[in-house]
Amino acid sequence: MSERDPLILQTNVREVQHTEVAIRGIGTSVLLRKDVYAHSNHIVIQSRPYFRGNLPTYFYCPFFLKLAWLLFFASLLGALALEGGYYKGSPFYCFVVCAFFIAVFSQHEIVNRRSIPVVLMQPVFDGQIPLNALYEVTVTQLQGLALENYRAGIGFANVSGGKVKFQALSREAVRSLHRSRRTSRFMLFMFFCSACYNFYFMMVHSLGLQFS
Repeated sequence: MSERDPLILQTNVREVQHTEVAIRGIGTSVLLRKDVYAHSNHIVIQSRPYFRGNLPTYFYCPFFLKLAWLLFFASLLGALALEGGYYKGSPFYCFVVCAFFIAVFSQHEIVNRRSIPVVLMQPVFDGQIPLNALYEVTVTQLQGLALENYRAGIGFANVSGGKVKFQALSREAVRSLHRSRRTSRFMLFMFFCSACYNFYFMMVHSLGLQFS
């Protein structure tokens, strides 16, 4: 029996106890890049049917994080304004780069505040490990946290026969969501610091302003 075949068993899903459980793997056929944002976006998109309202995803493109790091180190070249002449314009260009990535990672912060906490409300299924594994769980009897969330309309979809359906995350999926949140906040901080750094060189060494 493969991991995508339906399973009937009695199990526990983090603070949720239930019987007559049918577990079906979903989304496991999707090939994802080895990138924290690609994985997190996939999880958020797969979670949308189970929650009210829109769940935004991270602005992202292939090799985005590598490009961000490359341009972050390039933005430190604003110090070339110390050489004078042609190099006086370098802090302006570096500041524009920093402003762009501050805008991008500010959009990431919206996802961190609106989507990630909602997606993390879903139970965690410990039985499987694949990186992009998500599980659709149909149950006939709920107790504990699952019942409270179902009554509140959080993270569940009604199905026929008096059953309810919800999505469960793998442990690796949860770790990926936390990694993407930490990474975007760290990068936002780094580009903010670089913007301040370039602003100083732009004001003092490019424009010749004196602060006293």
